[in-house]
Amino acid sequence: PETHHEAEKRPRHLPKHPRVVASLLVTSFFPSPPSHTPLSLSLSPITTSLLPVPCHAMRVLVSPSPASLFFFFSSTVKPCLTPRRPPSSTSLSAPSFAMMSSSSSTASSSTAPLPATRPGAAAVQMVPGLSAEEVAAAADEAFARYTSAAGAGRRKEGAGVAVVWFRSDLRVLDNEALCRAWAASGSLLPVYCVDPRMFEETHYFGFPRTGAHRAQFLLECLADLRKNLIKKGLNLLVQHGKPEDILPAIAKAFGAHTVFAHKETCSEELLVERLVRDRLQQVTVILDGSPSQSIKPKLQLFWGSTMYHIDDLPFGTGSLPDIYTQFRKSVEYKCKVRSCYRLPTSLGPLPSHGMDEIGGWGNIPSLEQLGLVETKVDKGMCFIGGESAALARDLIKIYKETRNGMIRPDYSTKFSPWLAFGCLSPRYVYEEVKRYEKERLANESTYWVLFELIWRDYFRFLSKKYGNSIFHLGGPRNVVSKWSQDQMLFESWRDGRTGYPLIDANMKELSATGFMSNRGRQIVCSFLVRDMGIDWRMGAEWFEKCLLDYDPCSNYGNWTYGAGVGNDPREDRYFSIPKQAQTYDPDGEFVAYWLPELQALPKERRHSPGSSYIKQVVPLKFGSFNQKQGHASTEREKQKRLYNRKA
Repeated sequence: PETHHEAEKRPRHLPKHPRVVASLLVTSFFPSPPSHTPLSLSLSPITTSLLPVPCHAMRVLVSPSPASLFFFFSSTVKPCLTPRRPPSSTSLSAPSFAMMSSSSSTASSSTAPLPATRPGAAAVQMVPGLSAEEVAAAADEAFARYTSAAGAGRRKEGAGVAVVWFRSDLRVLDNEALCRAWAASGSLLPVYCVDPRMFEETHYFGFPRTGAHRAQFLLECLADLRKNLIKKGLNLLVQHGKPEDILPAIAKAFGAHTVFAHKETCSEELLVERLVRDRLQQVTVILDGSPSQSIKPKLQLFWGSTMYHIDDLPFGTGSLPDIYTQFRKSVEYKCKVRSCYRLPTSLGPLPSHGMDEIGGWGNIPSLEQLGLVETKVDKGMCFIGGESAALARDLIKIYKETRNGMIRPDYSTKFSPWLAFGCLSPRYVYEEVKRYEKERLANESTYWVLFELIWRDYFRFLSKKYGNSIFHLGGPRNVVSKWSQDQMLFESWRDGRTGYPLIDANMKELSATGFMSNRGRQIVCSFLVRDMGIDWRMGAEWFEKCLLDYDPCSNYGNWTYGAGVGNDPREDRYFSIPKQAQTYDPDGEFVAYWLPELQALPKERRHSPGSSYIKQVVPLKFGSFNQKQGHASTEREKQKRLYNRKA
């Protein structure tokens, strides 16, 4: 029985009768290995219970005292969103693994042991690992912070109908095109075009351009965008087809005077912008029902994909430094990040006519309607699409320490999928970092979040400077190299069958979840192009298919760097597999998680399993698991330096 005083002290998320809940959470958080030691816990106000907790699991906790056990579970394990694709049987184990709290350095450390899983049991970690109610509350709080009370009753100066064309900016917060359209119109129509070209084949090697994981994430982003627009007095019109066909027809049906959208930088997207602009000029819109008042709708574009605005750079994109450090220091010293756009309390109204002519608001398609087969995530991380989920993600304070990790949902911010789809504005992340520093603490992690956003900006600006050369074999510098397109070798890399556990585990994670760590991407890229000698574009196009956070600028920018054909002639690094394994997965946790056949091996053998694993498809150019990992011979160092000079 709980007194009123005790109830007031109990955290709001702690259940009144936690005995059964705690028992379930303990057994699901620490599934029993083949042999375990029962541990008797006396948890007030819970009566003594026998719970099968393996002894090694105690290392995860701040301390093994009963009080800390009870506090640990009650404060870090919460209900999470229903998994998007995992089987229903994972509903207990998934939330517990996902909810390693970022507020506890012990619980969230990238070196904490991975919870064991029973054979065949799924371990799906939702990102963000919050309940639907918690996600909604976090999103509502963010919307409240960025809604302007001063503009609540302000009348708009504009008139007529404006269309907002959503592209890679699937958000309401800090959306300049949306805010400008609202201010310039009397009514507003948001539109998204499901462009069939997104689901065609890649340019050189014919891979599907969009895989099932990213397509599912997109559909969730659209559903969330529609929900948030409805809250602001609008809706989302979803049409299937090419924007250059759909938008002129919509402008004519609704009598729109302008289509507002955000600019892109790569050639295919720029071509679509030109086609839309040209087709709009072929449409005549009659205003106020009077033939004498007719206009040609126009396309108005805004820059909104980077933290630093392109107009604020201290140089034109044609003079962009070819060395990232020079760019970073220049913008940090000379540029200021613009403030986020504040929202009015309502973005309505919607147009009063025209909807019948185009057949209603349209449905968000299913994967089957897009010609894709649903791929269930039954292991690893499962990301939830949409602005609301993005706004609920908060891991800034531990980013510096975990940014190079490979396992667990809390080893980095994981903002990249939402940034790629525009669910998050980079300026919003910047303002949240500054708010965090002001309210709590400025630390190395807060700076490193911004450091990585500047890298993202840099690749975006480079795509404007170098155009299509970032997609060409020789890259921006037109480097002449001899590359192989050996299909069998490539498929062994693609499918995670190279014989090198660190490579194979990363590639299996990519296929299973659509995500790979930053460190993992550098390692598998180096292996493909340096050790295998495979055409880097094959790897880049495979990433284009698989990655949740794919965007052409960052993907091809990183691949040209990794292949040594990027704009910076100094960027030509080789990643030693033995050294990377010892540094970032010393106990083999990551490889054992994705390659279950290695779990029975001693930790020191998981990266060099010998005959216990498949045969290695190629020898490494540098490094050996026979040497003491991390201590290369002098001769090897000489060979490595000579190789880099020749490359």
